[in-house]
Amino acid sequence: MRTSQAAAELNVSASTVIAWCRDGLLRTTRTAGGHRRILASTVAELRDVLALPDGQREPAMAELRRRNVGEEPDGPKPAPS
Repeated sequence: MRTSQAAAELNVSASTVIAWCRDGLLRTTRTAGGHRRILASTVAELRDVLALPDGQREPAMAELRRRNVGEEPDGPKPAPS
């Protein structure tokens, strides 16, 4: 899914989606031309997390980040040893 499509589904701006990709909340791949493609399943997961009450949202977002670390080009990477 394109960045703009994810933004429309999540009702946020494309720049917010890009920030979430970099932060590890959304898993992406890159096209041959370097454009992001966001996995629809991670958009659905994040949409569900954003719908949680405030007290439950941050732990669920932290879990998404933990699962996505190292799995996407834009996401956070483990620190070198």
